[in-house]
Amino acid sequence: MKKFLLSLCMVLALTACKDENKTNEQANVKPTIKIGAIFPLSGPQASMGEAAKAGMLKALKEKNMSDLHYNYELVFEDNMGKIQVMPTAATKLITQDKVDAISTITSAFAKVIAPLADQHNILLWDYSFEDKNYPRFGKYAFNQGVSVQDLADKFFSEFIMNDNIENVAVYVQNVGILGLLTNSLETKMQQQGIKYVINASNPGERDFRLSIAKNQENGFNKFLIMSFPPEREIILKQLLEAGITKKDIYTGCLDMSPVIELYEGIKTVTYGHGSQDFVDNLAKEYNLSSTFSATAFYDFVNLVIEASENLYKKGEKPTAEQINNYILAKGKYPCASGECDVKANGFILNQPISLICRNQKWQEIQ
Repeated sequence: MKKFLLSLCMVLALTACKDENKTNEQANVKPTIKIGAIFPLSGPQASMGEAAKAGMLKALKEKNMSDLHYNYELVFEDNMGKIQVMPTAATKLITQDKVDAISTITSAFAKVIAPLADQHNILLWDYSFEDKNYPRFGKYAFNQGVSVQDLADKFFSEFIMNDNIENVAVYVQNVGILGLLTNSLETKMQQQGIKYVINASNPGERDFRLSIAKNQENGFNKFLIMSFPPEREIILKQLLEAGITKKDIYTGCLDMSPVIELYEGIKTVTYGHGSQDFVDNLAKEYNLSSTFSATAFYDFVNLVIEASENLYKKGEKPTAEQINNYILAKGKYPCASGECDVKANGFILNQPISLICRNQKWQEIQ
């Protein structure tokens, strides 16, 4: 009987130790903060999505996880560049993957899922250019990029004024954000008496030769392309076929082409380019043909981690509202995109820069 009681006591003691160890282990498990992303990872805009993905991966790779209070996980979804895919992709990230934040490219795509993000108290982030005073489109929504006003000012001063352009034919795609930029630039050209013509097209259009010939007949000798790939490359090739030289061709706002050799000698105004070392290292490490958007999503992951670590409470994850308030309070701070300046409406402003393609690299014009 004594042996039985002794054995029973030993079993109970061991069980208690195991339970205590299990409880301690559970207490020491770090909560995981999941950051979702919906990018064009296939289709004609895949180079932009792959660059954004690489920026996020690089930010996480640089962190020593053992030094952090939380684990961090990235979850990616492919929208193929189609805005109608956004609600389904966002629903999956929220309900199945249980993400704490969602990022995407362009505010137009973010606005489609903003009600879902608000409903589930999810931090929302996008990379785009917008009107400087745009109304915030979600409770916890941020837009990193440049204002259309600053972008138009940069293009106008750097190229139209510096290059003494007297006339320009503008090729713009009927996409909301590109239209905003064109309108702002158009106002400036009207004020300065610059002769211009707007050639608007829809995504999917392929033949621009008739309008190019007409513009040449009407005396236009400078051309500005503001379209997404692949239409942008198609327009550029058809301009070159028509005898237009590269020094007379400009592109607006996107250094994102997967066929960079086509742009040798061409100038662009863009934003969020990052330092040359950052761009070169990222392109090499992730085998990228374009690094456009990489810096913004590198900044995004770093900012979520910074906020979460500073808001740390044992056993709890910070809420979207807490991270939102932390970011809004930052004001100006150094970032991979140069300098970031957080505004009250969630606009994280970068400054536009002018680039020229030399030796198959986009380099800042000094």
